[in-house]
Amino acid sequence: MAALCSCAHAVIPGTNVPDNPQNRAVLEVLAEYKRAMEARDPNALLGLAAPDYFDRGDAGRPNEPRDLEGLRRTVPKDFTGVRALKLDIDIRKLTVEGDRAQVDFFAVMRYAVGVPDGEKWFTESDDQRMKFERVGNDWKISSGM
Repeated sequence: MAALCSCAHAVIPGTNVPDNPQNRAVLEVLAEYKRAMEARDPNALLGLAAPDYFDRGDAGRPNEPRDLEGLRRTVPKDFTGVRALKLDIDIRKLTVEGDRAQVDFFAVMRYAVGVPDGEKWFTESDDQRMKFERVGNDWKISSGM
């Protein structure tokens, strides 16, 4: 039994991701994204984006931002009227290859929007993929915001 336990690889708590500095660094950027979303802070979100950010977007939403300039135009507007936001992220898979990384996760976003008689809560959930690239010594989001 001791031999089996000594062969077990440590994983980051709450995930099946191997615990190493590189994986922790990528997941820390995802955690910063979560904090920025919950704070409804467009400047913090834009600060996480890679200079060459590009996202093919969702065909059902043709006006979705596809590059960093698009994010700069639309992200500040995304929080208009949003009074509260809670984002839960369940990491499914993390892959790091050189200066590129990809995280697959399931996200549940709950948010309150102001309406004439108070606020109304909405929930959105979906499988998502966020891509990262190393910029200097930092990891930045290159797609998936």
